[in-house]
Amino acid sequence: MTWGVDSHIIERFGAAGVPKERITMEKDTFQFVSARKSPADLVESFRRFYGPTMNAYAAARDSRREDELHAQLLELVRAQNRSPHGGTSIPATFLRVTARI
Repeated sequence: MTWGVDSHIIERFGAAGVPKERITMEKDTFQFVSARKSPADLVESFRRFYGPTMNAYAAARDSRREDELHAQLLELVRAQNRSPHGGTSIPATFLRVTARI
């Protein structure tokens, strides 16, 4: 969860021998957009094909909390959806990090 914290990034790359002045960081936004897929379809795609989400579902299944996780993810995706026409449009901000070695 600290990957987007500048000081953490500098510390991690610094530990690998990359000096601070060779690291650049830029906030960017990726848009998850599908005119035909609903928020529930998006969650299902992540559940089936995106490793970290697959792992989260496996852990939730092992602790008998899979339904709870699924409900929370659906709530999150629906709350972030900006599509007014039944599809899905979700902006996702991320930090683009470049280390010149």
